[in-house]
Amino acid sequence: MSTVGPRLRGRITTQLRRVPAWVVDVLLALALAVAITTAINTADPRELRGIVEEPAMPPDAFAYAIGAAIAALVLIRRRWPLVSLLGSAALVEVYYLVDYPGIFPAVPLSVALATAWAAGHLGWALAIGTWFVVGPLGWVAYRTLFQGEAVVPLLGRVLPDAAMMAAVLLLGEAMRSRRALEEERERSERLLLNVLPAPIAERLKRSDEVIADAYPEATVMFADLVDFTARSQRISPSEMVRTLDDLFTVFDRLADRHGLEKIKTIGDAYMVAAGIPDPRPDHAEAIADMALEVQAETAGRTDPEGEPLSVRIGIDTGPVVAGVIGRRKFIYDLWGDTVNTASRMETHGLPGRIQVTERTYRRLNSRYRFERRGPIDVKGRGEMVTYFLLDRA
Repeated sequence: MSTVGPRLRGRITTQLRRVPAWVVDVLLALALAVAITTAINTADPRELRGIVEEPAMPPDAFAYAIGAAIAALVLIRRRWPLVSLLGSAALVEVYYLVDYPGIFPAVPLSVALATAWAAGHLGWALAIGTWFVVGPLGWVAYRTLFQGEAVVPLLGRVLPDAAMMAAVLLLGEAMRSRRALEEERERSERLLLNVLPAPIAERLKRSDEVIADAYPEATVMFADLVDFTARSQRISPSEMVRTLDDLFTVFDRLADRHGLEKIKTIGDAYMVAAGIPDPRPDHAEAIADMALEVQAETAGRTDPEGEPLSVRIGIDTGPVVAGVIGRRKFIYDLWGDTVNTASRMETHGLPGRIQVTERTYRRLNSRYRFERRGPIDVKGRGEMVTYFLLDRA
């Protein structure tokens, strides 16, 4: 029973967040139009600004048009909050300059003030709020000191405006703080998704349990720039990092396009996998397509000295274990014989070629063209028959 209330509130909050922003603004504009019209109709025609007891001009079509214009400014408050505030303040001043009956200026200014404050236009919001409070207070002081009027009745007509202005600015501050928190949460979410796959990030946020999953079949690829470590001794650190960053950024886009999971970069090596954390039947095909594109992309590039770049690529298919290591600077990583073998396919490969194991070849040979390399001696594995991936069939 104790969870019903929070659940209901959470459900209502979720539904409210799904309401389009323009619907909210239209409803606010209508509500403000009704409030201003009501204020104009109920204002005492003897009062101007609520503090001067003299006959005022009866409200006419122009008075209501001013109110409608103020309400319409709500529709642009998100995109142009300062324009909405300055326009609302100017229209309120025009209303009073025409000597219409006094209304609470905080009513037509409320939405614009709160929005401008929340958007960070603190100086403008405070200046305009102060103008509509200090001006009448100064007139109260003048009436009290020089015309001998009682201060209490006069203040009774000014203080409600001051209280509402203060409440509106406090609301704006609450909105600003909430927006800052949401922006910080979104920034943290983006950073987290740069480190972890989205499903893993969600699991990590929900629980502190160890995340480790076994996948019966996935495909892993390593791509390493040939002789780049030696070349890096001849170029500046900034040039080296810029070259890697430009190339690996392209690799990232290719991985995203093929729905693959980038695991990590190790120096000038790039590791990516398919079939984790979301299993997919075409994991080998997806890696093969990316490998061909990585090969083509690298072949068209040069290092800072103008020498052409070349890449060795190794691929293997099989079972892997995936999980998150650490609590600080954590990483989503893979383990298993498939990972080690894919790495060996790269290190024992040839520049500009894509070397795959026999089990990857069996998955792809009906849809891709291969060249049989034959048996090679692989460190830690002994003799293995490998193939070079050439192209789609």
